[in-house]
Amino acid sequence: MPVVRTSEASMKSGNRPDWCSVTAAGVFRVSTEGGRFDCHFHDCDEYWLIYKGKARVMSEGNEFYVKPGDIVCTRAGDEHDCVEIYEDLEAFYFEDATPEGGRTGHLHRDDEKAKGHSVPHKPLPANFPT
Repeated sequence: MPVVRTSEASMKSGNRPDWCSVTAAGVFRVSTEGGRFDCHFHDCDEYWLIYKGKARVMSEGNEFYVKPGDIVCTRAGDEHDCVEIYEDLEAFYFEDATPEGGRTGHLHRDDEKAKGHSVPHKPLPANFPT
């Protein structure tokens, strides 16, 4: 199975090649019309390749503006989140191999973060990078 159709379902245990050590990979979207996200972390490193839209995200305790072509790199154990959205956001995510004994999926520091939150749609800030 050398092709995984992440447009249909995320790649994870059960639908990835037997030789693949990637924990998960797929596509996520945050809409300007009622988008939601959850502040979370993983027991593995995660990467987001932004291919559509503009937003402000948080990774490793810092906030960053992102646009198409940017890659958000988050170390294992560090929280990340989508803070504000300026245009519908679409990204490909890649969760590296989870170390032995590590947990998979979105992990949360508390129950409130696990509930997720609405991502506010705001006008593009004047200082957004071109």
